[in-house]
Amino acid sequence: CIDAVAMLDAAIDDVAALPDDGKAVDMVRILQRSGQPHESIRANVKLAISGGQNEPRDAIAGAVWGLLSHPEQLAKVNSNKATWLQVFEEYARWISPIGMSPREIKQDYVWNGVELVKGQRVFFMFSSANRDEEHFEQPDIFDVTRDTAKAISFGAGPHFCAGAAASRTLIAEVALPMLFERFPDLALDGKVSFGGWAFRGPLEVPVKIN
Repeated sequence: CIDAVAMLDAAIDDVAALPDDGKAVDMVRILQRSGQPHESIRANVKLAISGGQNEPRDAIAGAVWGLLSHPEQLAKVNSNKATWLQVFEEYARWISPIGMSPREIKQDYVWNGVELVKGQRVFFMFSSANRDEEHFEQPDIFDVTRDTAKAISFGAGPHFCAGAAASRTLIAEVALPMLFERFPDLALDGKVSFGGWAFRGPLEVPVKIN
């Protein structure tokens, strides 16, 4: 892990040292032009790399499991009563690939009788918010036609996921439709177990072709 991080840092350093002609639109250049310190650039590039691997993997495998374990929901997609994007958005609400994220309290504050002190760390529980009964009817049910507008699967505000559009495209326009077009008779072939808390997804999804 340490060696891999060192290799990534070296590659980022090489790009950062190149002359900027003002035309390049890679992430390193954009962050440089925004005035970010070099260490922050390193951290953000590595975060983008890791975020482009774990969460899409978990969302693709999990959405496949969700559809195969709920054939009536897959039937809605096959009959054009729902879209692949709706499948992805509902799965990301139902079983949040990112379940929580830490934040640092910037000023003393009291919320619902709870005293929050500057400098403390708290955790935003996206997975809990996405099943809030006040915002979602029968939140424990996987329903691809549900209105997911209030879901915060990608965060919100200044911390909204920078890769949200790429993730939606990769999963809803490429991975899921291609998989089910290629294997229309796909079926589960064993028990599916989940792991993780901050990052959650199926550990394996055994399938067969009927």
